[in-house]
Amino acid sequence: MSITGPNAAKLKIVWQDPAMLQIGKGGVSEGIVSEAKRLLKKHKFIKVRLLRSAGSDKYTKKGFFEDLCQQTGAKLAGVRGNTAVIYKLRKGQ
Repeated sequence: MSITGPNAAKLKIVWQDPAMLQIGKGGVSEGIVSEAKRLLKKHKFIKVRLLRSAGSDKYTKKGFFEDLCQQTGAKLAGVRGNTAVIYKLRKGQ
C-alpha cells in the first residue's frame, strides 16, 4: 500500500510521534474502538501501540490492528514491532 501526496509526508511524521492509543489486556474493546474513532476523526492518522499484556492466542500482533481497523473503518498503514499507524481519510482525499 502506498500513500501519495501530502498524506505521505503526514504518515512519516506520525511514525515519529508518541502513540495516541494503547491496546492492553482488554484487547480491542468497545472503549478502544470508540476512542480510536474519536482520534481518527480529529487526526486522520493515529499511532497505536500494542502492550505486552494484550497477548492472545486468538490474534497475531497484526491481527489486533486489523481488527481495530475493521471496527473503525480505518486502513492499516503499516506495522513496526508492537506499533502500527492506522488512518481514515475523508471523502475526496
